[in-house]
Amino acid sequence: MKRSPTPREIEAVLRKRLREKGYKLTSQRLAIISLLSKDLTHPGAADILKKIRKSLPHVSVSTVYYTLDMLKREGLIQELEFYDQDNRYDINVSNHINLICKNCGKIEDFPGKQPYTYAQVRQKTDFQPLGMRYEYYGYCKSCRRKRAG
Repeated sequence: MKRSPTPREIEAVLRKRLREKGYKLTSQRLAIISLLSKDLTHPGAADILKKIRKSLPHVSVSTVYYTLDMLKREGLIQELEFYDQDNRYDINVSNHINLICKNCGKIEDFPGKQPYTYAQVRQKTDFQPLGMRYEYYGYCKSCRRKRAG
């Protein structure tokens, strides 16, 4: 079984890819990259700003949004858009299933394969998929305990 990359490895890949594309690695960008590589909770921009300001108190909201947008455009993160909550950011850009708690909003990755490959979809339907988003909604372990108790 293939092991998951460590936060340090993820951060190194992001830095390398940005350098290769000619981006400056400012202290603000490095802090955001470092946070995203370690935080697997799929944080929103407000959460990222709050956490970054602990070490860089003068970082602006626009810097956070611009950096997230740049990382998304370069295919280094995914933006998960919702109609009823803030958008969230996922460092895992591979096709995978997200588990979303309807109570606390926690998002975690399901440790399994996607149901169908792009080739299977195309073979069965003649539709050429370019991306996918697969989610299960329900209640996380913590919220289920609170509801039961």
